[in-house]
Amino acid sequence: MSLETYKANRDFRETPEPTPRAGEGHRRPIFVVQEHHASHLHYDFRLEADGVLKSWAVPKEPSPDPAVKRLAVQVEDHPLDYASFEGAIPEHQYGAGTVRIWDRGTYDNLLAEKAVPQTVTEGIEAGRLEFALHGTKLQGRFALIRMQGLGRGKVNWLLIKMKDEFAQPGADGAPKTRKTAARGSPNKKSGASGRANGSPVPEDPPPSAVRPARPAEGPSSFQEFTHTDKVFYPDDVITKGDVLAYYERIADRLLPYLRDRPATLERLPDGLGGPRAPHFWQKDTPAYYPDWIPRVELPTDQGKMVHYALVNDKPTLLYLVNQGTLTFHVWSSRVADLDRPDYVLFDLDPGLASFADAVAVARQLRATLAAEGNDAFVKTSGKAGVHVLVPWAQGGEFDDARAWALGIAGQVEEALPDRATSQIRKAKRGGRVYLDVMQNAKGHHAVPPYVLRAVPGAPVSTPLSWRELSPDLDSARFNLKTIFRRLSHQKSDPMAEAILGGPPAGRR
Repeated sequence: MSLETYKANRDFRETPEPTPRAGEGHRRPIFVVQEHHASHLHYDFRLEADGVLKSWAVPKEPSPDPAVKRLAVQVEDHPLDYASFEGAIPEHQYGAGTVRIWDRGTYDNLLAEKAVPQTVTEGIEAGRLEFALHGTKLQGRFALIRMQGLGRGKVNWLLIKMKDEFAQPGADGAPKTRKTAARGSPNKKSGASGRANGSPVPEDPPPSAVRPARPAEGPSSFQEFTHTDKVFYPDDVITKGDVLAYYERIADRLLPYLRDRPATLERLPDGLGGPRAPHFWQKDTPAYYPDWIPRVELPTDQGKMVHYALVNDKPTLLYLVNQGTLTFHVWSSRVADLDRPDYVLFDLDPGLASFADAVAVARQLRATLAAEGNDAFVKTSGKAGVHVLVPWAQGGEFDDARAWALGIAGQVEEALPDRATSQIRKAKRGGRVYLDVMQNAKGHHAVPPYVLRAVPGAPVSTPLSWRELSPDLDSARFNLKTIFRRLSHQKSDPMAEAILGGPPAGRR
């Protein structure tokens, strides 16, 4: 089952699959389930152990029902890089067909907590694994059990959901969407407003859309929201209840941008209450936060361990908002591959320049990117600036992405020397627009689309079409009170392809 078998089965001059090399293990091991449309549709279930992905082929998608036992055929180990692989394996190659990620996240080895602790590898040898999954679709305890009577040389196992708070008896498929605590309100007991600008809160999406990480009877189905009448935006008379209602309603669009990305929370427990009101940034998740909030443990440069929250579902989102979070800032990489960004960010900060200058620089940036075969996507920052995002499909990691972005910024600066600069020091920028690419580094973060900003007016960072970006654009008009009117007329999200759907076809 070693990587040698993986290597022997493939011609890497033809297949886009990752090359067979062991990787450096994550501090918290990962799992991935890949939907594999080969000669027969099946699901590849993979657990990280000893620098590789231990792998099983499952004929049907894993079930949250403890009564359902899925056959799982053990196959060869795969390299860790396979956890982020999606694409088409060519005909005549081993496993020919299309692979896409069905679920992924981290897991805990429950065997390590036994009276006689075992590693995952030891559990495989013994014929039994127990683990807790922290994914988007799969949550809670599962077991893999080698089928009895077949001998140690056989590779047929059973994948079973264990009974816990995430189990769904009677379900045979993906978890159903969670019902809100009360129609038209994030929580009936709280008194939080269920309307933004008089518009009703829509029901949760069907299971085929974004699915919450927890079943309907999970620990946060009915949350108590506190102090919902507290005014968070004094100039606009927007209360904490209004903010909760906003995030409840925008969750279906926002969550895909947050999912599996370490989050830094911008917390204002008393809102924008003046210079003495508390305003701080939170990376480390307090121990007293509910244990159903997923976390990823990562070291700082000084070696201190930080427990970042993963905002993977609506209960987590609303819990954090109830704690006074106004803005969510996330990494540009996900937990399955934290060293590799999904996109490159160009943050255009007008500073002393005009918004018209920022528009001119953004258009030049788009032209420069297009000349190299790159598609670019634009959104308001929610403040004075403009964000331009480019899908990162090259093989490099953060250092490579930032070096590439610096090169592009330099070309824009040469084309518009009186309007654009990549000078870090403010004193040397003059009246030019700052092309900031320094956030393209591991551990740095930025605001995703659809989050509120902690400035008067409750503006929303909003995706735009390029034709909307003009000197006359007033980005402040996209705010908590107006955004849903815009979205009701918008057939698709103009930025979804940049972060959620992967890069379009073409040269990168």
